Amino acid sequence: MLVCCFCPLCGVVGAPMDKSKLRTIFEYEFRRGTNAAQTARNINNMFGEEATNERTVERWYARFRSGDFSLEDYPHGRPKLKVNNDELRKLVESDPSQTSAVLSQHFNISPVTIDLHLLQIGKVKKLEKWVPHELSALQKRHRVDVCLSLLNRPRNEPFLHRIVTCDEKWILYNNRKRKKVILSPGEVPKTIPKPELHQRKIMVTVWWTMEGIVHYDFVPPGKTKVADYYSLELEEMMKKLTVKQPKLINRDKPLLLHDNAKAHSAKKTSARLRELGLETLPDPPYSPDLAPTDYHFFLNFDNLLRGRKFNSEEAVKSAFENFAGSLSLEFFRKGLSCLPDKWQKCVDSNGEYFD
Repeated sequence: MLVCCFCPLCGVVGAPMDKSKLRTIFEYEFRRGTNAAQTARNINNMFGEEATNERTVERWYARFRSGDFSLEDYPHGRPKLKVNNDELRKLVESDPSQTSAVLSQHFNISPVTIDLHLLQIGKVKKLEKWVPHELSALQKRHRVDVCLSLLNRPRNEPFLHRIVTCDEKWILYNNRKRKKVILSPGEVPKTIPKPELHQRKIMVTVWWTMEGIVHYDFVPPGKTKVADYYSLELEEMMKKLTVKQPKLINRDKPLLLHDNAKAHSAKKTSARLRELGLETLPDPPYSPDLAPTDYHFFLNFDNLLRGRKFNSEEAVKSAFENFAGSLSLEFFRKGLSCLPDKWQKCVDSNGEYFD
C-alpha cells in the first residue's frame, strides 16, 4: 500500500506511505488508548480515504492486545504454534498456582495464547478456597469416626426430629464491602468508608429444631463463652421447649447438637446437661460444615446482612428478629434433614472439608 501525501514520519510532501509506517501509527494510537474506529478516521483524514479501514486497524489492535508488537506479517497468515499441550499440562499440574504470564515466558508466547491452550486441555482458573481450619490427620480421622457413628445409629429409630441445635454469631453493625461496578470511561466509582479496625458488634445465640426456633438471646457484653451463662441459657431453652414442643420433651426426648466451645464442654455445663436429662450428639471440633446453624441458618442470615449498615443495637436486633420471624417450617426441616448427606460427604472425603 503506497499513499502519496505529506508524511509526518519523514516530513516530505508526496512521500509514499508504506505498510510499516502505517503500522507504526497503529501501534502509536493503540498505546495512546485511541479505539480502532477513531484511529482509522484519523489516518484517513490525514492520508486519504483509502489509506486504511477500521477492520484492518482492529486486526492489528487484537495482535497488540495479545502482547505481540512486532509489525511484520506472519508467515502463511498466522504464526506457528509453539505450545505442546502435553508439556503444558505437565507444567501446570506440577504447580497449579502459576500465572499465565509465567507460563507464557516458558513457551515464549503471549499470556492470551496460553489461556487459549489452557482451555484446550480442559484447565480453568479458580480461586483457592478458604477453609475454617487446617485439619490434622487425627482431626480428619475423628470427623470420619463421628460421622460413621451417626450414620450407623439404628435405622428403626429416627432421630433427626429430636435434634435441638444451637450456635452463636457476631452480628456486625457495618456489613458493607467494596464491590466491582461497571462504569463509563471517566466515571468515578462511589466511595465507601473503610471499616473500623474494631467494629461494633453484638452476639446472638439461637436454638432451633425441625419445628422452628425454640429460643434466642442477644448475649450481654462479657458473657460470651462463659459456662455459667450458657448453663442458664440451657435451662431457659428447656423451659421454652416444654411449652412449644411438649411431645419432644415428654415422649421422644431431645438430642442436643452443639459445638465444642469451652463453655459447652465445661464441667459445669456437663453437670447441667445431666440435670436436665439432655443427651448430646457427638460433634467433631472445627466442623462448621457439619453444624446446621452454621451451614444453613446463619448462612441465610448472612445473605440478608450483606451490604447493610446499622446505626444502633436496636436496629441490629430488629434485623435478626425480622429474619427469624420470616422463616417457614420447610426452612427448618430442610436444614436438619440434610445432615445424613453431610455426614456421608465427610466420610467420602476422608474427613476433609467438602462443598
